[in-house]
Amino acid sequence: MKVEELTFEKNGEHYKVIITYKHQRNVYFRYRDDAFLVSAPYRTPKKLIMSGIDKYFDKLIKQNSKSVHYSFEKDRIFLLGEEISISSLNIKNEEDLRLFLKNIALKTLTEEVRKYEGIMGIEKPYKIRVKDTCRQYGSNSKRTHSLSFQASLIHYSLDIIDTVVVHELAHDFERNHQKAFYNVVYNFCPNYKELQRKLKRGIHK
Repeated sequence: MKVEELTFEKNGEHYKVIITYKHQRNVYFRYRDDAFLVSAPYRTPKKLIMSGIDKYFDKLIKQNSKSVHYSFEKDRIFLLGEEISISSLNIKNEEDLRLFLKNIALKTLTEEVRKYEGIMGIEKPYKIRVKDTCRQYGSNSKRTHSLSFQASLIHYSLDIIDTVVVHELAHDFERNHQKAFYNVVYNFCPNYKELQRKLKRGIHK
């Protein structure tokens, strides 16, 4: 078995591609944890794999996309890593709660991006967008010079949020997820791996 990591670009955004070569006949595609996972026979041309991702892109993304919904049944949510009561916010319905959290997410992420732009020496400020979908934790569009973030990041502590901020800003220096890219990430976020593990496991603090 052989594993290789590449980057796929579509609509100005970059996606991690992890290819596992095995003794098999067919090529299989999945999208999970913000990466395209490909299982392919040995000697499968990379061009064929990339064209397959492009062909099934919308279907693969859709299968892994979910809108964020909030329930008042338990009356508890996490906000920046701290568990709070929804009733304490004086919010009456789920839609108002969604908008409330999205606004806080936009404010928080904008502040963190500006902070790290200064730390990392990025002169041109990025446009910041916050989305409700769970397709990716974050993305960097070179074409529009904008960063998009998942709204549900607001449930996590600030140091966990910052791993996503640093990751996306690191694309200002290195577009692909190669060693040079992660050298940038770890330079500004030494405990990146540990904090990312918490994020992917749903550990909020």
